[in-house]
Amino acid sequence: MKKSKSGFTLLELLVVVGILAALVALALPFYQDYVNQSRLTAAEADLQTFKKALAMYDQLEPTMFTGANFLTLIGKYMQDYRASTDQTMPIDPWGNPYLFNVAAGAIWCSGPDGTSDVAANSRIAVDDDILVTWKPEFFVSSVRRVNTRTLEIIFSRKVELSGAGALTAAKVTVGANAGTSMPKVSDTVFRVGFAADLPNPGLATTVTIDTGVTAQDGRTLVVAATKPDGSAANIAKY
Repeated sequence: MKKSKSGFTLLELLVVVGILAALVALALPFYQDYVNQSRLTAAEADLQTFKKALAMYDQLEPTMFTGANFLTLIGKYMQDYRASTDQTMPIDPWGNPYLFNVAAGAIWCSGPDGTSDVAANSRIAVDDDILVTWKPEFFVSSVRRVNTRTLEIIFSRKVELSGAGALTAAKVTVGANAGTSMPKVSDTVFRVGFAADLPNPGLATTVTIDTGVTAQDGRTLVVAATKPDGSAANIAKY
């Protein structure tokens, strides 16, 4: 007796192929969404890593970070991200270098479209860019009267003490009364002495810092945005 051979007909194969094609067409958008979301998540995680590394550098090193790339962070603050010896910056999930602005204190990636839309000296993300900041704006954080002729002034960033943008006692004024001496407590805290008695606390006396004073990273009080409370970056009250 002859045994009959069974198999798929051409029509059956076409039906199966059609079903598979329909399933792929339905699943492809979900897969693309998954890939895009995973890239966004990876970029956000990278930016947080850079943020922590730069913040630690600013806290632990004698001066603030002012590098043109992240090479000086490798080893002590960040793992080596280079795929070749000529690479200077980490690469985002879309294949473009991460970007940063030292004075603004911002790090960002250009996002899926590969085009950076962040304005110069800005700390605000635009369009599909993803941005984080690793330090506050440069402003006078607080002022307190230590005694009748001494003020303690705290800045949000380490202050420059040399060159045209250096902080000096004469650049600190209370009304018409300018400072005459300036002992340094730290790179962000200074005690300014005055020749005349200062108003008593509680009178909301305004202390003004010359707007040409800069932070060690080059940010000036003029460029800096207003403080979180809405007041100007170069004034404070005690």
